[in-house]
Amino acid sequence: MTENDALREEIYRLAAAAEADPETTLNLKSLAVQLWAIFDEFTVDDLEDILRDEWRARGLLFNDNAEI
Repeated sequence: MTENDALREEIYRLAAAAEADPETTLNLKSLAVQLWAIFDEFTVDDLEDILRDEWRARGLLFNDNAEI
């Protein structure tokens, strides 16, 4: 499994959790920082963009103005 595959699986897992409990996953910046701790070859901003795209594709709510 490549890093990109592992990242994609983790994002799908987080998105599934967001579907089950949207309140806990509104802050994409915080989720991006958590992912960066594992997938540090990406920037936090890149990870946040990836999360934002996935959340939008699934119709999930997120707070675009959240701080860490």
